[in-house]
Amino acid sequence: MIKKVLVPTDFSACARAAEEVGLQIAKKANAEIHFLHLLLTPVEWAKLPVEKEKLYPETKTKIGIAKSELGKLRNKAEKLGLKAQEVLKFDLDREEIYRHIKDHQCDFIVMGSHGTKGLKEILGSNTQRVVRYSTASVMVVKKKLEPFRVKNIVFAANFKIDVHPAFLKVVEFANLMQAKIHLLYVNLPFSFRETDEVEADMQAFKKKCPDVKCSVNIYNALSEERGIHKFAEAIHADILALTTQGKTGFMKMISPSITESLVNHSDFPVLSVNIRDK
Repeated sequence: MIKKVLVPTDFSACARAAEEVGLQIAKKANAEIHFLHLLLTPVEWAKLPVEKEKLYPETKTKIGIAKSELGKLRNKAEKLGLKAQEVLKFDLDREEIYRHIKDHQCDFIVMGSHGTKGLKEILGSNTQRVVRYSTASVMVVKKKLEPFRVKNIVFAANFKIDVHPAFLKVVEFANLMQAKIHLLYVNLPFSFRETDEVEADMQAFKKKCPDVKCSVNIYNALSEERGIHKFAEAIHADILALTTQGKTGFMKMISPSITESLVNHSDFPVLSVNIRDK
């Protein structure tokens, strides 16, 4: 069950899209929502004497704007009947987002990405790092989604490695959104497997989750990224779901570069679930 949604934001267009998605997910889950803004300051602002703040007028202006924007987001959440927190951190060591996730036990994160402009454009490289290492589920949003509807979720894996605990997080999200899950295996020329062999693995995987509404699909393609993307387009998918192994990298079905490429270049929102997610 989703209890706390964290939305890190820098107030850019893609971050605004993530804010809206975060609000709608929190509303459906009746979850608490936190809005976090990281502000890089020229000095340790928290330790700076008040009388010296006037020496940094540009920083004071940025702080004022950030507080105002965070306040608007909190008010928006509260109007939806949600419990909300606004958090402004002076980001000197680039670790505040990870501390917040741990300290506040956030279990679902929604972040923005500028897509083809690169993950480093949003909150430094934090989007990429959170996707790689977070033990909480992470959804990356590239553009404004109006309305935000989730009817079809593509879950891509090799179905040989047991990822059911992580898959159940995808199931939980699908049930919340009343969506159908499409299990997908991408068959590649250099690692070709016969259909009956793959189907056996996928049906065995599916049997472990008998109450899940999902389809079994095999797609032949020249690359994982191409196969996932083309299949998702064909069924009009709303979200791509993948599993990660935290610091050891992404599941072997997809290399880190392929997964990050999907996050970075695909227009589809990507839901990343760590296999160690508890």
